[in-house]
Order: sequence, then C-alpha cells, then structure tokens
Amino acid sequence: MHRRWPALARILSAAMGLAFGLLGAEMTFGQLRPDDARSDAVLYSIEVRNGAGDLLASPMLVGEEGRPVHLSLSQDVGPHSDPIAMSLDLDPQQDGPDNLCLGYRLSIDDGFAHAGRMGVSYGEPRSIQLNGGGETLRLSLVVARARTRDFGRLLQRHRRPSA
Repeated sequence: MHRRWPALARILSAAMGLAFGLLGAEMTFGQLRPDDARSDAVLYSIEVRNGAGDLLASPMLVGEEGRPVHLSLSQDVGPHSDPIAMSLDLDPQQDGPDNLCLGYRLSIDDGFAHAGRMGVSYGEPRSIQLNGGGETLRLSLVVARARTRDFGRLLQRHRRPSA
C-alpha cells in the first residue's frame, strides 16, 4: 500500500495540473471552447450577366448561416471569353425561419461597386438588376441550406455541362 500512494499522488497531481492549466488558459486568452454548435452550411449559386444578357460569371460559394462571405474572382482570357475580375461580398441576416435579408456588394473589373440588400427565400431563385457607373448588370442567385433537397438540386445542376 505504501508504494501505491506515490503513484496515485502523481496521477492525481497531473490531472489537477491539466485542469488548472486549461482553466488558467481560458481566463488569460478567453474561451477556448465554442459557445454553440456550428451553423449549417449554406450554398450560394450565383450568376452575373451584363446588360446584353451575356454570362460574365457563374460561381458557387459555400458559407455558414449568418456569416459574411467574400469572393474575389479573376479569370484570364479564354478562347470564347474576355478577362474578368469580380469582387462579391454577401452578408446574410436571418429574416424568419426560411428567409434571408442578403446584403451584397458587387464590382466588376474594379469599376462601380453595386451594393444593397434583397430578400431571399431558401431554394427560390432571386434576381435583381443593377444599374450604375455606366453599366447594367443582372445578379441572380439561389440560396440553399445543406442537407436539403434544394442543396442537392443546385449541386446537380452545376455539375451538368451547359448546352
């Protein structure tokens, strides 16, 4: 019994040291554990067209519910396209259980920055015409939550080659 006590004391001391070390780290640096479970993933399927209806960009973005998303897109000249540089910021704010108030800021080729907010329902296509800076653009998007039928449909549609 006399030999067991020092081994048990060392194990107990190590466990207490770990517990106090974690507590001290949280008190010094802030909370180390997340407050709540992560939000669901959200898929943004976006199309940007010019005034003539030509497709300029068609990116898909994955974000987290309620968190802003930023896209910087730069495409070089291809055999059938002109070069494009696009910057897009999306700021989703929950507006009921199935709706978002989506803030956007879009600029093409470092030109005029179109900005505003629009109401979006999950799974429903939404389109808005943007005028200003001598250009007319159409921003179309669909937003879908992860693990929903709309999410699967968007992924399938984007995988298929366009005709």
